[in-house]
Amino acid sequence: MAATGTSLYDRLGGVFAIAAVVDNFSDNVIENPIAGKQSANPALRDWSNNQLDRLPGLKFMRTLWVCAVAGGPFPYVATRPGQGPMGLENAHRNLHISPEEFDAVAGELEKSLNHFGIPEQEKSEVLAAFSAHKDEVTLGYKQAMAASPSGM
Repeated sequence: MAATGTSLYDRLGGVFAIAAVVDNFSDNVIENPIAGKQSANPALRDWSNNQLDRLPGLKFMRTLWVCAVAGGPFPYVATRPGQGPMGLENAHRNLHISPEEFDAVAGELEKSLNHFGIPEQEKSEVLAAFSAHKDEVTLGYKQAMAASPSGM
């Protein structure tokens, strides 16, 4: 699946290879016991059980995001105003994603990269790009925890 090239996008094999990983990853997150259908987080549980009609669009946006952060030719534009060009905070704020839930999702990404035989160097770069956004993705959870006397 990996191709020769200088950008991470090229080394991952381009948009079709990235879309295959994102497709697998997205389906697996829905089934993840920490971040999916059985999540203790009511917002994630609701999304995974009752909003799956949005999953194709989410897969599309995730594919664009990975392509963009990997140096590909497709621009990613956040669907919610008030965030940076790669910003993810507004899209995730109301889901109150905890650091543990974020880590579970990162684990699913790693499994999908392994499933497709992505070489270690490229896998590390993708996971690092994903992890670089942990603080903004978990911001809604942290704000809710800070605002709640009982810790949510």
